[in-house]
Amino acid sequence: MRKEYLVHGKGIYDSDRQEMNGTAMRIRDGRILETGLFEELFFRCNEAEVLDFSGEYILPGLVNTHVHLEFTPSETTYDTYIQENDERHMKNAEEAARKLLFSGVTAARDAGSSMALVTHTDMQEAPRIQYSGVPLTASGGHLGFLGMPVDGIGDMVRAVQARYEAGCSCIKIIASGGQLTPGSVPEQVSYSREQMEAAVSEAHRLGLPTAAHCLTTTSYVNAMESGVDSIEHCACFVRNPEWGLLERRFEPEIMERYKGDNRFFMIGISNNYHRLDKDRQKYRATGQADSRSIRSEAQFLLEQEEKEAGIFRRLVEMGMRPTVGTDAGCGATYFDETWLEIELLVKRCGLSEREAIHAATVNGAEALGWGTILGKLKVGYQADFITMEHNPLEDIEALREIAHVFCRGRLMKERREE
Repeated sequence: MRKEYLVHGKGIYDSDRQEMNGTAMRIRDGRILETGLFEELFFRCNEAEVLDFSGEYILPGLVNTHVHLEFTPSETTYDTYIQENDERHMKNAEEAARKLLFSGVTAARDAGSSMALVTHTDMQEAPRIQYSGVPLTASGGHLGFLGMPVDGIGDMVRAVQARYEAGCSCIKIIASGGQLTPGSVPEQVSYSREQMEAAVSEAHRLGLPTAAHCLTTTSYVNAMESGVDSIEHCACFVRNPEWGLLERRFEPEIMERYKGDNRFFMIGISNNYHRLDKDRQKYRATGQADSRSIRSEAQFLLEQEEKEAGIFRRLVEMGMRPTVGTDAGCGATYFDETWLEIELLVKRCGLSEREAIHAATVNGAEALGWGTILGKLKVGYQADFITMEHNPLEDIEALREIAHVFCRGRLMKERREE
């Protein structure tokens, strides 16, 4: 006889209405059979085992659309990675996956790791993972240290096919340079529109979703024109001549050509957020990062955070759909802080609590191509869910403390009373 559960919550999130609606879910084999009021369902299903979360609110599991499971969050991510062997990389991935899961993430996209990770499927405590494998990157390009450089249109098509045959479930394209990789220039474009279009067309033919790393306005345009499904970072970087640092510059006459296009995007505002913690605290205390007469580098970088939030708001106003991706593993960006990205989308980027939760569940699941089975708590969907003591619709900080995590039909994390 198949095991059946009756989940009792203080409130269960209805993604379509974006509110708490009902207090119970009946599930079997990890799939939701029915939702409603606990008293009514218990009367009809009294043989089901009750999971009593009646003092907690229940949400769909969070979806993090951009992580790097093999990487170690630190100031020396690149150096650490190249010094480690394959066995250590797999251990990193297992540890990172566990941290994601226990912090409430029940589905994630690995946006770039080794091909060995694609076949490393025996992780016991992990979210559902969509694997990009080694991204498509030009010779000498960002993440090129992972190997398998791709140059030319014919190579793009063959590279997509090779990744499909190796078991990748997504194609990641490095459309511009990046900051993590030595020698890569973030403000330069890596692939032409035609090259990207060839890769995207082949990926879609094979049924694979696509995502593109875009740090420049031109790479954003190339990704949009080539049909990429998810645009990552959307940084709009140029090189500031005064500081020699990267500066975000939104160009409305170019970007707003895509107004009304509802493509997915992630901004990753929590990426490396902790590097400026001390300067941010000083700014809050004094109203400035340094003397107004001497503009500091820290102040410049804090201004870039504000510009990043502004770009996010402009993209939402254009009609693009935000997802929650943290770039965890890169720099000081941790795997157990998806909640931080969601908080910043509310506190810095202007989303309501409901909009941020929608981005972290429904939009994320749809961006990964899993929108018909994940991201909502409704009949027919997988019963991947999280519980918390406080209502995140009233205070988004409730997501900092996850009490229970249910994934793949199993209770993966349970809060233990001390």
